[in-house]
Amino acid sequence: MQAEHPDAVIVDDNGLSAGRALMTVVSAAHEQLVILTVEGSIDVLTAPQLSEAVSQALSGQPDGLIIDLTTTEFLASAGMAALVAAHEAIAPRGMFGVVAAGPATTRPLTVMGLDQTMVLYPTLNDAVTAMTTTEGLADRPAG
Repeated sequence: MQAEHPDAVIVDDNGLSAGRALMTVVSAAHEQLVILTVEGSIDVLTAPQLSEAVSQALSGQPDGLIIDLTTTEFLASAGMAALVAAHEAIAPRGMFGVVAAGPATTRPLTVMGLDQTMVLYPTLNDAVTAMTTTEGLADRPAG
C-alpha cells in the first residue's frame, strides 16, 4: 500500500515505509478542525505514530480534533491510551471526537468505558457537523 497523501505516516513491521503498511494516518483540515484518519491497526507498535500525528495536528491550535477510525481494523489498549492522551491534550480549550462505527473500534472503546469520557460519532459527517454548526455544538454531549 502506497500513501498518496503527503501527510500520511506509514509504518510497517520494521518501522519503515515499505511493503504492507500496518497503519497510515492522513491529516486534513476542515474549517478550524483537524481530522486524522487512521487506517490499519493501532497497537503498541503504531500508537506512537498516532501520538506524533496528534502532536503535529495540535501544534496549529485547532478548535477541534477528530480522529476517524472508520478504516481502523484493530484497536489495542495502546491505541486507546493514545486517544485518551489526545483528548487530554486538546481539552478543555478545544473539542475532541472519535469516529468509531465498526465493532473493531466501537466495542473496545465502550467496553473500556471511554464512550463516557470522549464523544464517539458514528460517521465523520456527524462529527464535523457537531463541531462546526451551532445546532451541533448545542447538542454535543459533554466530553
